[in-house]
Amino acid sequence: MRKKLLKLLIVIAAFIFGSTIKAYADDSKPEDLSKYYHSQMIEVINDVNQKHFHPAFIKIHRMTDEIREHHHEQYLYVPNMCLGFFYTGRNQPEMGETYFRKALQTVDRKKNDVAVFNCYLSLAQVMSFNKPAEAMACLDSLPQHMLQNPMYDSGVLGFRCILASKMGDNKAFKHYFARYDSIRQNLPQQFNSANLFQVMVCHALMNKDYKLALAWSDSTDVELMATELRRDIYDQMGDWKKAYEAAELKDSLQQLDEREVLEELLMDASRDINLLQAEQDKAELRKKQLLTVGFMSLIIIALLIAVLIYRYLKNHRLKEQFQQLQEARRKTEAGQAIRRAFVTTILEKLKSPINVLMNYSRIFNDPQFNLKPEERIKRYSDIVAAARNIESMMDPVLNSYAQGTISISEEERRTCMDAIRSPLLSLIGTAEMIIEANGQIPHEEYQVLRSEVCRNAYNVATSTHKLVLYSLYGDGAPLLKNVDLHLNESLRSILNSYDLQHTGPDLNAEKERKLTLEYKTDISDDVIIRTNPLFEVIINCLLSNVNKYATGGTVLLNCHKEPNGTYTVSLSNEGPTISDADAERIFEPYVRLNANEHSLGIGLALARSLATSMGYTLYLDTTFTQGARFVIALNAE
Repeated sequence: MRKKLLKLLIVIAAFIFGSTIKAYADDSKPEDLSKYYHSQMIEVINDVNQKHFHPAFIKIHRMTDEIREHHHEQYLYVPNMCLGFFYTGRNQPEMGETYFRKALQTVDRKKNDVAVFNCYLSLAQVMSFNKPAEAMACLDSLPQHMLQNPMYDSGVLGFRCILASKMGDNKAFKHYFARYDSIRQNLPQQFNSANLFQVMVCHALMNKDYKLALAWSDSTDVELMATELRRDIYDQMGDWKKAYEAAELKDSLQQLDEREVLEELLMDASRDINLLQAEQDKAELRKKQLLTVGFMSLIIIALLIAVLIYRYLKNHRLKEQFQQLQEARRKTEAGQAIRRAFVTTILEKLKSPINVLMNYSRIFNDPQFNLKPEERIKRYSDIVAAARNIESMMDPVLNSYAQGTISISEEERRTCMDAIRSPLLSLIGTAEMIIEANGQIPHEEYQVLRSEVCRNAYNVATSTHKLVLYSLYGDGAPLLKNVDLHLNESLRSILNSYDLQHTGPDLNAEKERKLTLEYKTDISDDVIIRTNPLFEVIINCLLSNVNKYATGGTVLLNCHKEPNGTYTVSLSNEGPTISDADAERIFEPYVRLNANEHSLGIGLALARSLATSMGYTLYLDTTFTQGARFVIALNAE
């Protein structure tokens, strides 16, 4: 609810302040101070709305200093209002309330009705988080003559409806909604629709019309708001499963939102640190110059003092060298953290195009799926857009290796390009060929092209995802075990969601395989392990490998309890065996045992690196002779 009310606050404030500026622009001279300070307020509101908190904070402090320097104390309410919006946007409603009250104390109530209106409305918005009754009282304090304007009146009435619904006051809700709906029906040109979706959902819920409530929630294009409204609807319906799914989606959207804010703050902080470092370097240079001058002066005074100073400087230099070594180490660690943050950002940007290609590859892999010719342009355009997005990120991904502890040779770089860029370019070319044909390709030829798109889309998506993950976690640095998993349930879930057909073998594509997936366990279903969420990636990498080289029969996932109380998870296939000489080499990145392969060769390296980071042991069981069997020993803590 806080996110929805914050958006409403920003929209209404921007509208009212914009109207205020227009009035001053029409009636006053260009140098009018009121217009000047209110225009700065609009800039701050826009920065907060776009989550640019660092620039907003700088502007507020500059405005405050300027007002005090020029003795324009009558406009101190403006920076106070800005600070209120700033802290409200940072999810600190208590601080926002403090500064909105300060704004009310400093505004001239007799001469500035618009500012008084804005202060009370903003205060009501921020108090609605925890004090809905007091927020309603603030709305009662609004200058009544301003509510004669239907635009202002409908915005306030909509907010009253939300507060009444939140307090469970159905009688008040019906009263306010009747007036609100009257303006909407009779004066549509002057109606403020900023909070229409929330009001109509509240109205539908009061009437227990859940279908209409869901329709209103789905009609908004703000995904976070729609998700939160759906969660409230499902909660009232008693559909706890869908309410939980909506809450999960809302949390993920908020985390993505907060991650973007954090990245921007990190960039701003980095710029400030660079400026501070430059000043410190200048100060250090001046210090060394003074020491040199002092040293030369002391030599002229006496040889004995010169010897003592020499010893002092020698010790001082040793100390500085030690400090420089410490600083170099700190910078190296900071550089690794920045590189990981950079690669994490790339991974977040690649998630969407990777998911697009994976989803289309699964759909197109279904022989029963038919796509109308007129639908092909849209679908294949989506594929081309996702592929080009991945193509644009390939160089930054490969360049990130050079900045980390994982080196990459030119030959390995060419391996990556061969495994990803070749199918990527083929994917783009084939998809564009289908687009340009505009549904005129014969059905048999189209089916061949679709199969090629399907295969290349899957290869590009999985290879890119593994490559970025290896860039992040290939150094084997320890990973935090922060989730509890029911071992049997988790492994069954991974196996059930694995697409066996789609990832058919590259080397035996001409042979028809008949594979089955099977899970065996000798542990009870209540066994829980403490692990990292990336445990699923290890299993999927191994599944992909044993499936790829299986010639037929069963791909077996087995969970076993060892005599010492630990557990092992193994995956095996029926197919060619791996020699003892290659038992360790296959876990090296970019290794391909068959020269005719064009795969990335990084899945097993990623799986072992992640296993090592979690304190597990991953190895090839060389005693298994019916095919290949990989074993993960879940070592005790």
